[in-house]
Amino acid sequence: MKAKRFLLGSLVLGLLPLLSACGNLLQAQKPPVEVLAPQNGYYEAHPGEEKTLTVRLAPGAEGAQVYLRLSDPCAQGKAYCPGWDTTRYPGVEHTRETFTLTASSPEATFRFAVAQDALPQGPFKWELVAVDEKGKEWTTPVYLRILQPGDTPPLEAINFWRGAAGVNPFPREDLERSFGCWQYRRYAEKNRDNPDPPHSADPSKPFYTPEGDLCARTSSLGGYGFCSTNPQQLVPQSVRVGVAGFIAVPLHRPIWITEFASPRPFWFAQYFERKDWSGVAGGMCLYGGTAMGVDGSQFLAREVLFPTPGSEVPIRGRISEWPNPIEACNATQAPKLPYRSISATWQNPVGLPISVMTFVPFQAVDTEATYARLVRTSDGAEVPVCALGSTQFWNQDSVATNVGIWVLRNYGMLVVVPKDPLDPGQEYEVEVKGLFNGQEKSYRWRFRVATEVLW
Repeated sequence: MKAKRFLLGSLVLGLLPLLSACGNLLQAQKPPVEVLAPQNGYYEAHPGEEKTLTVRLAPGAEGAQVYLRLSDPCAQGKAYCPGWDTTRYPGVEHTRETFTLTASSPEATFRFAVAQDALPQGPFKWELVAVDEKGKEWTTPVYLRILQPGDTPPLEAINFWRGAAGVNPFPREDLERSFGCWQYRRYAEKNRDNPDPPHSADPSKPFYTPEGDLCARTSSLGGYGFCSTNPQQLVPQSVRVGVAGFIAVPLHRPIWITEFASPRPFWFAQYFERKDWSGVAGGMCLYGGTAMGVDGSQFLAREVLFPTPGSEVPIRGRISEWPNPIEACNATQAPKLPYRSISATWQNPVGLPISVMTFVPFQAVDTEATYARLVRTSDGAEVPVCALGSTQFWNQDSVATNVGIWVLRNYGMLVVVPKDPLDPGQEYEVEVKGLFNGQEKSYRWRFRVATEVLW
């Protein structure tokens, strides 16, 4: 036993120098700098503003070189981007100097200056690169989003609607996925005259990136375009409006008002650019769009009526959507006809679509609207409506038909489309009846349209 103890003790003693060396090696792996930045290295800035990032030599570090590097695949030579300025992001100038940090000069400040005429977009991403005395490179991500003055940050904007629906808020934004979606929105705009099928990207086209491709396949996408000879009318779409746009359209709405089993991050991006209005003297166009997504897994069963009973919504009408519920309201090719309170043709502009969602994970439900009624409570005026479920949905585009049916079945949904935009400041009572896998259910509730609406 004594010999064994001696052997074990010798082994332990023999390992001590090795462990000490490993400890020194691990200690040497610490970054040579400390980055004094907001949480997650994320900045929000308005046109004309400047943001700063301070870098400090870490305790124990002998020295380091630090500089900013664009993470844009176009700037890194990983994407084909003809005509793109690879030295900067649109509307933002950043410090391009390389600083050497030493004990006598331990700090450096980097600046991000946003132009007065910068369009709201992003987030953009840089890497703060630090090279230690042995040549090892360390990187820290830095993100910046340009917001219009008075606009609402994306996380706050989407959580407004989640709160209105009575579901838990998203805890944070996935900035890396947001940056990938900014790449997709740029790609989509640069290929506006040669568009792809919905939710896809072509590797053979300019400005394609794998990160943008992932965004196209996994996100809600919205385009924007407006032309005018009056520059003051060319106002970019705000984040608040961009987010609300995905709530206003019934077939993109469900995932944003669905409850998740665990907190999920979401992502959001915008891209805009100005172009001459072809053939119009002095005319200018503003084009771009938004992308918004969330990791759609681990849902909880939840019945959600929208607008939520007793709530007030700042939207009175619908915007365009693919698949198209308005086309479905007028169609006769579905297995069952939509319910229509009057014999008429539905066309834009229509009112804010109302939805009943009886979601249960992994349980598709065949739905059919059998009755719907919408009344303005102030005077009892009835608003004509169309109502439909999965068995009543049809678009001329067969892909759109299949997607629309899939959404309505998998979320157990009925959709009610008012024929005309709703009136601001008015309360409405809605009644909906339908079949859910053959079982009849009925709902009645009230909601109000805000006095000041987004559209």
